[in-house]
Amino acid sequence: MLIITSGRKYLDIDAYASMIAYRELLKAQGNVNVTASTTAPFNQSVPPLVLDLGYSLDEPIEGENSRYILLDVSNPDFFDKRVTPSEIIEIIDHHTGFEQYWTNYPNIKTQIEFIGSVCTLIYERIIQSGHTEILDTDMCKLLIAGILDNTLNLKASIATDRDRNAYHGLLKLGNVSENFYKEYFSACEAGIMKDFEKAVKDDLKIEKVGMLPEVIGQMIVLNLDNFNHEKMKEIFADYPEWMMNVILLEDGKSYIYFGGDGVKQRLEQLFDKKCKNDGLLIIDKFLLRKQIMKKARDVRPIGC
Repeated sequence: MLIITSGRKYLDIDAYASMIAYRELLKAQGNVNVTASTTAPFNQSVPPLVLDLGYSLDEPIEGENSRYILLDVSNPDFFDKRVTPSEIIEIIDHHTGFEQYWTNYPNIKTQIEFIGSVCTLIYERIIQSGHTEILDTDMCKLLIAGILDNTLNLKASIATDRDRNAYHGLLKLGNVSENFYKEYFSACEAGIMKDFEKAVKDDLKIEKVGMLPEVIGQMIVLNLDNFNHEKMKEIFADYPEWMMNVILLEDGKSYIYFGGDGVKQRLEQLFDKKCKNDGLLIIDKFLLRKQIMKKARDVRPIGC
């Protein structure tokens, strides 16, 4: 059995949509025994609007003869708990940093590119294969949602021309309204505000990267009207150091809330920018968590 899966802590819309689309592509190419599944919970980027479309993941299975394809993850520390390197045949990811690591496994096919969305990579594969018949309206909406979420409606600096081409191609193929982005982000925000604490905790990234705190949250909201600042501080109260990247679509900025001794100094050094007040650094453009983490990997603190 060929199993398409992703990370172990949570599943976001980019992984969810790309896993489903890649499963359908492989089936169209004649791979009958292929499934797409996860043992991880969904985060707030997978709202009922998405779950109610005509596609879903399969129930998780595992067996002695299982082989795995990993999407949207290439760090082995975060693979689905069922996976071991000897069972992997392919990795497709847009988080850089582990390209060299996987050269030690020549039997594993890898595509690791710093691009906006894995959904873009899967869309390109579908187009190149000629199996555009699988791109019906619901499939296009899935892939569009993945691109929208990961590129902040194509306004983040991480968005590439390839992401834009995929987005517009999917709109056309699926006859999807250009206002779909409003439906999608509104549905995500409604889910966040329904259970704010769960939304934050389900999307925490716990990983030590350079100058950053080990615990990093992220949330995308249309505006800050309903954002619960006090509840956020309660959620992070048990962590010595933390940061929360709140991306505000309405004004195109990232609001980085943080706590812990020394975090302010390190963030100001990393971004070469002073905090507006204690516990908040405002970046005058969209920055995704993965961009912040990449920047932290690339920049060494003074004195190191």
